[in-house]
Amino acid sequence: MLWRAWCCLAGVPLGILAVLAIAPDAAAWTVEAGALAGGLALLAIVWLVARRRDDDPDRGRHLATTTGLAFAAWALLAGRLFGIGPPLLASGAALLVLLALAIARAAWRTGPAGGPGRWAAVALGALLAGVATALAWTGIGAAFAPAPAAPTPPQIDAVYDLDARVVTRPLPRCAARPARIEPLLDRGAHPRYTADARVLWFDARAEGGRRQLHRLERESGAVQCWTCGEDGNNRYPAPTEDGAGVVFETDRWATPRDPANTELHLTGGGGTAPEFGSRRLTVSPGPDERPLFGPGGGIVAWSREHDGRYDVVLAPIRSGHGGVLLGRTRPLLPGGAAWTAPLAWSPDARLLLLVQGNPLRPLEALTLDMVTGQTTWVGGDFPGSATASFGGDGGWLALPFATRARVAGLLPAWLGFAVAPLARLGLGDGLRFEPPAGVRAGEPWGEGAPIDLGEDAAWGEPTGVALEPDGRAFVLGQRRRTSAGIEERLVRVVLDCASPPGVASGA
Repeated sequence: MLWRAWCCLAGVPLGILAVLAIAPDAAAWTVEAGALAGGLALLAIVWLVARRRDDDPDRGRHLATTTGLAFAAWALLAGRLFGIGPPLLASGAALLVLLALAIARAAWRTGPAGGPGRWAAVALGALLAGVATALAWTGIGAAFAPAPAAPTPPQIDAVYDLDARVVTRPLPRCAARPARIEPLLDRGAHPRYTADARVLWFDARAEGGRRQLHRLERESGAVQCWTCGEDGNNRYPAPTEDGAGVVFETDRWATPRDPANTELHLTGGGGTAPEFGSRRLTVSPGPDERPLFGPGGGIVAWSREHDGRYDVVLAPIRSGHGGVLLGRTRPLLPGGAAWTAPLAWSPDARLLLLVQGNPLRPLEALTLDMVTGQTTWVGGDFPGSATASFGGDGGWLALPFATRARVAGLLPAWLGFAVAPLARLGLGDGLRFEPPAGVRAGEPWGEGAPIDLGEDAAWGEPTGVALEPDGRAFVLGQRRRTSAGIEERLVRVVLDCASPPGVASGA
């Protein structure tokens, strides 16, 4: 009797896999019916085989051992839930063929069959094999991702046009030790300034525990929650240069079948309160995250996942059908098997700062020249949950740095595609890195010089840097764990700088 129950249980994931392979959007009752049908179908097949081959009293136990292979379906289903692994139709067909061959072999096998312990061992091995298959399928495919797209003539002309309009600023000459560090707020992460640094945007926990966008007026010090009337967790605000619009990522469209789904939304950023609710920009399964407005505000760059591979993409913003829409999406930088995302865009439009790797370990940061298509390495210890910032005309760059805090951070960069969903779902706004941590600042073709934050460096991991236009000060977000839970803060770091007006100088 026990072996029959085991065979029925083994058929459950096969039934679910079959339903979702044929109808990915099937209703819940259809999936439940498929699970029941799969269990009964496998039980019926095994029972018929056992009756026809009744020459061995352990025939049912031999067959039960074999059906453990069906548990690989759970791994394949979990992989597709997070956007990795082969298509369910192909993987399901291959698994059914393998299972049929194994049942045929077990129908003629003789000798000791083993009990529940052996069945469980085969099921565990099948699960691990399914996980390995999903990772290998996506990892190998991502490793052969296409090369970065070459800059197009219109793109080059647009960059030169924007560059010509930006006033060149002198580079600051600053001491390693800040002049002072001023507390700003006892909450907040992922800070970003508008171009004139009059308004600071960030996200923080609000009533109900969800993260929401907030807006700080520097002159008055007034803070306002901007999206508290909206659903979901709303993170990583990125304003236009004039602050009239803010694009951000939200998880409000996540479902049990697509738990890692995030989408981009756009909201107004002017006035004393949002005039309308935010508008959805992206409509696709899986993550659309870490958005940035390009210089001029007409282009959005973000990180998009497709079949387990992360790419940085661009799309223009257009008005139409009574609303705001994204135009045709163009791949900019394929991440391959690594997670990749844009961090900051220089005001002269020339350089786009990106990171790639495993988001639970320090990431590699690089700048992409939007005219030549060349990339330049600018650091290898960037905390993936943070933000970075260019100052002035793009000649100055501030980057946070940190060290690994999670065991998952030991996984190599080429497993970033597999770790990213876990980082997104499992950690939320929890800690990923640990002190020592800090900020480097300098010209965007090198690592920059570390800022000596003293005891403040040990307060917690950095969650982002927002550099003021002249490069002489920045806002730093930090996060730490205490006995009372997770704490956050924003501080303003004023550097000890001297730069003669109109004279450019190195760091």
